[in-house]
Amino acid sequence: MDVHALARRCADASDDDADDACAATVASACARDRETMVRAVMGMESILCGTDARARRRATSILAAATARCVDDLDARGVDALCGFFGGRLGDHASCGAAARGAAASARRASERAVEEVSRALFTDARPQSLRQSDRESCLGLANVLMRDERTARACARGAGEGDFGEAVARMVSAFDGEKDPRCVLALGEFWELMPRAFELCGEAAMKAYEENAEELYDVAASYFPVSFKPPRGDSVKISRRQLAEAVERAMTASPSFAPWAISHALESLNPSLGPGKMADAARAVRAMGEKWGRRVMEEYLDLIWRSMRAALSHPNATKMEEDDDPRATTPMAVMTTMFASDFGGGALSRAALTDQSVRDAEAALRLLASETASKGTCSMEVDGSEGCCGGGCGSGGDDDATTGRVVAATASRVLGAVAAATPALACEVIQVTLKRILDAAQISSDSTASKAAYASLILATPAIGGALDCCERNAETGVRVSVMGDESDRLVHLFSSAALGEINAQNVSEVIILGLAGLHMMCKFPSGFGLASETARVAVTSNLLDAIVCDHADESEDDVDIRIERAVDALVAAVSHGDEKLTAAVSTGAVLRLADKISVDNVRSVSGERAIRTLVAIAHANEAIRSDVARLFCDVTREALSANNFEAASDLINAMCRDDDGVLTRFMSGANAQTACETLVDFCLDECDTSGSFAANGVRVVASAMANCNAEAQARLAARAFDIENDKPEMSCAVICGLRPDVVFDVSRLQDVLKSLVDRATTSTDHGMRAQLVAAACGSVVRKFPNIEFAMPSQDLSNQGVVLIHGACMRARVMRRDVSPEFEAVVSRLITALDVTLTNDTHAAKGAARALGMAAGFDAEQRMLALGLRPCTHANEMFLANQRFFTKIAPVLIASARGSVGEARLFCSYAATKLAGGVPASVALNEQFDLFPFLSDVLIALTTGSLGHDVSSTRTALDLVSARLSNPALGGGADVVELHAVSLIQALCDIAVERDGTMTMDIRERALDALFASSTLKFSVTFPVRDRALQAAEFACDDPKRRVRRSAARARQAWIALSSK
Repeated sequence: MDVHALARRCADASDDDADDACAATVASACARDRETMVRAVMGMESILCGTDARARRRATSILAAATARCVDDLDARGVDALCGFFGGRLGDHASCGAAARGAAASARRASERAVEEVSRALFTDARPQSLRQSDRESCLGLANVLMRDERTARACARGAGEGDFGEAVARMVSAFDGEKDPRCVLALGEFWELMPRAFELCGEAAMKAYEENAEELYDVAASYFPVSFKPPRGDSVKISRRQLAEAVERAMTASPSFAPWAISHALESLNPSLGPGKMADAARAVRAMGEKWGRRVMEEYLDLIWRSMRAALSHPNATKMEEDDDPRATTPMAVMTTMFASDFGGGALSRAALTDQSVRDAEAALRLLASETASKGTCSMEVDGSEGCCGGGCGSGGDDDATTGRVVAATASRVLGAVAAATPALACEVIQVTLKRILDAAQISSDSTASKAAYASLILATPAIGGALDCCERNAETGVRVSVMGDESDRLVHLFSSAALGEINAQNVSEVIILGLAGLHMMCKFPSGFGLASETARVAVTSNLLDAIVCDHADESEDDVDIRIERAVDALVAAVSHGDEKLTAAVSTGAVLRLADKISVDNVRSVSGERAIRTLVAIAHANEAIRSDVARLFCDVTREALSANNFEAASDLINAMCRDDDGVLTRFMSGANAQTACETLVDFCLDECDTSGSFAANGVRVVASAMANCNAEAQARLAARAFDIENDKPEMSCAVICGLRPDVVFDVSRLQDVLKSLVDRATTSTDHGMRAQLVAAACGSVVRKFPNIEFAMPSQDLSNQGVVLIHGACMRARVMRRDVSPEFEAVVSRLITALDVTLTNDTHAAKGAARALGMAAGFDAEQRMLALGLRPCTHANEMFLANQRFFTKIAPVLIASARGSVGEARLFCSYAATKLAGGVPASVALNEQFDLFPFLSDVLIALTTGSLGHDVSSTRTALDLVSARLSNPALGGGADVVELHAVSLIQALCDIAVERDGTMTMDIRERALDALFASSTLKFSVTFPVRDRALQAAEFACDDPKRRVRRSAARARQAWIALSSK
């Protein structure tokens, strides 16, 4: 079709939905050559000049889109003609927005004269505030396009006032003043930021006119500050309060001529009563003013700025986080801290802070308290009687003075902390000059804290150390490494250590201890070179932290003891994990050796022994060198405990070595002494450990973990030994196999013979407890680590639990390595076939097949031994997204089989899919392509009634999927799917919630009640038939013996009461 006719037809169209498509079609055609553009304009001429406002707007939009596509191909005359046309259309209320877009597209190549005409029309004829939001945004977009380029900015400023720059300012203000839409406010902030440059380009007269109107210009920006904005729910634009605040900030700081009004206005919002968010915005605005306007402009306002900052720093809101849902959210104090390091202050702000009256008051108050301590609060007159010294009550005001001292110290501490957090140099000045002077006044020395001012000194010093730590952590990579504590290291360590040991008198001893431990923790966290300056201070820190762990205090509650020990341990961990080699050496040669002395066979289960083990495990987790020493110690003491038949002590040590999260042996060690200790322990267990008693489980755990930490030569020797004793100690043989490295060299044929013997024994025995799990674990370990070794899966029926365990462990091993071999496909196919009871007529085999398939994604808590050889700490890693890959491949097959089956066959396929879903995120399991949700109600009912057995992990998985779907309608298909199965689901949830025979654990009942609460959000027509049953179940669960369950029950009860009252 000819573009002439096409353009006319597009402009005449009445379908708004096709507007963008029409514009794109014509624009694409016009982009080919200039003649096409001319024909398009001719085709729409009558419409562009017609009386139909709707058609005029559409035609202008099409022409604007065409201009944007082909403006670079037009000659200068054509561009000016289009620019002039769009400028003339800015006064047309109907097509103003489209005209603004067209003018913005052509302005880049238009002449200055054409731009002046567009500017005149925009600020004289357009009247943006009378337009709808999208058109106002287009007008602001045009204004910003004109202001961004120097040539067009100059022309824009001239055209706006037709040569009168004072009039230009007035027209610009009236054009956009009063804007409320967030999107337009963002554009307005950019326009106000660009405006000063445009007038500056026009010469001194123009800039003078701008400055004469500065107050009026600033009032426009100031009307939006402080920003109060909360995005509406479901907003598609996604504008945050932070974005608006930054746009307004740029407008407020556009010109130094705003300073007389801007600084005082921003400081008014540095008001704690406005909340941390607006305080932080105000601090950012003042900081931005200083950074843009420089020291010359800001210098006369520094005193005013400091007074406002001091008032803000003394309020608790200064340390609270902003309420913004923004990763950059911070505290007002953090923003104000950066102002001390800014160039515009020239050090004046930090000097004002460190010489502030609050700091001087703190020094005077602590000096007074210290002098009272020296005189014991009495005068020199001695008389007999019970009224004190002279009877005049000289010493009666001590408590009031102490309280006053704490209050004054708390106020000054915030100031010192904020300054110390600015730069390392200021941190040095705060600690080594100001804090030193105050501690001298308080009579705090490096060997005595008997002063009555000790507690107030502690309150004062804690924020200063914290601020210095924040500063040094930020500058760890770039700053010069100089100790910020310097000669004050010993005194500060002694002050905080005295508090941590409860040696400082205060009304609340626990609070003093926590403050002391917090201070020591901070001093241990300093990056290398920034922290403690002396060897004596480092030794004292580690020694005193250990004393804080082992020393108890009178009238200390169990909770206080736990908190004290936890914080002291955290401080020691910080000491060995932040790169300070000297501090790490002090811990290794001091605290570790002292703790090691407390661990012996007879002392392991004592209070001091338990604390020592807890501390050593935490330190070892953070430092490899210490971990090797601790592993050697634990292995040796465990061997001694086993020799003495002290299995309880050995079990405690084994738990410390083999815990999944922080066990000493769960991270590999390179130290020769530790590897030798592990080898010796394995040798001892192979010779001496009895695997038939209650200690068997711990014995195999420690053998597997210790074996994994042996070197390759030792592993080869120990493997040969394990093969030899397979008949007498099969559990130990399995444990050794689980701990093998993938690169170890051994006799493959012997391993195959051992596995065959173990499998035969596990599948023919009636005992399917730990031994069967260990055999399965050994098989899985071999399949995962040695894929080239042939291993034949047992061929017995899947009703045999030993066969199920071996299948499950080997499935898990193959999934971890993302196996795609035909052998694996055959095993999976066999298991899926076994699920169909209509073919096999064996429900036990179907249940076993479902369990084996479920193990491919992970093991239940009661099957922890199956994972013994399939953990990273035993050299078996899971490849990336292995579970998701397997699930996405097998789940559709299982769901399709369930959909095409009935009765038990359907149930077992659904059960297997649910167990597999436990190993992947809910968002994956509930994806529409799998359609798993319709089958969850059947699985839950079967798990509740017991026809599938009381499978806690599968019940937990099903409940999590139900809750996820009910909480997030975007998961698992449309609402009709949920509504179709809602009644049966809610009934199953009610049955679980009221269960009291012990088959459903506390977390299962809690999850069921949470899902019941989420189901109350479904349609009333869906919940109506079961509302009474749901309410009864929730009310019954309100009497549950567990508090967590009662809390969930109360929430569900309230929701269903609200439904029942409708």
